[in-house]
Amino acid sequence: MKRINKSVFFILFLSICLNSYAWKVNSDSTLFVGTWGGLSFSKISGYPITISPYNGLCGGISIVFAANPEFAFRSGFSIINKGFCYYNSYFDIYNNPIGNYKTFNKFSYITIPADFSFNLGRKKFNIFLSAGFHIGFLTKQNTYANLPETFNGNEVVPINVENTDAFKKINMGLNVGGGIEYKIKPNFIVYAEIKYEHGLIDLYTFDSDYIIKHRNYYVGIGIRFGIPISYSKY
Repeated sequence: MKRINKSVFFILFLSICLNSYAWKVNSDSTLFVGTWGGLSFSKISGYPITISPYNGLCGGISIVFAANPEFAFRSGFSIINKGFCYYNSYFDIYNNPIGNYKTFNKFSYITIPADFSFNLGRKKFNIFLSAGFHIGFLTKQNTYANLPETFNGNEVVPINVENTDAFKKINMGLNVGGGIEYKIKPNFIVYAEIKYEHGLIDLYTFDSDYIIKHRNYYVGIGIRFGIPISYSKY
């Protein structure tokens, strides 16, 4: 029964969004709400050894206030996985080497962006650019490697260590990005976007000879439903 109720609610919500004629109200202003998902490609600056990118998932809720079809303020809530990778030597329980394995350092953030975007047109298909900043709240950091359970008949201890306390809980940075959108209707948009995030804060909570900061790209696709904002003429 709960599934049926949720389905009915979603169908009603979609019907209202698709039949709200944004071009008939007294203002171009529209509040868009939607969802998006994609992939994150991240590294870190200032680390003392050779590293490779960490590839993870990302997604969230998008909230956009479009003052007019060209200019908009964009925010929302996102879950973004960042990090970096390197190769490390591992050993069995008797301290015999088992070889080098890729080691993953994963940072999970709840991120709130604050971007201004400029749409290059008013057509159904448009290109947009954006710039702003973000604040991220670290929920978990862990280091892990996909090691074999045994090597040459000897047990290997699995590696999955949480190091959240070693890193600052709040991270901030700058954003730039761009993308394309297609207006199925003026208040129903599908879009694709690529964004670069440049971290500004040293991640360590302790004193270190190294200052490490996030460097992150992500790409995503999403949908937005518009709620027209009309103003009285009187």
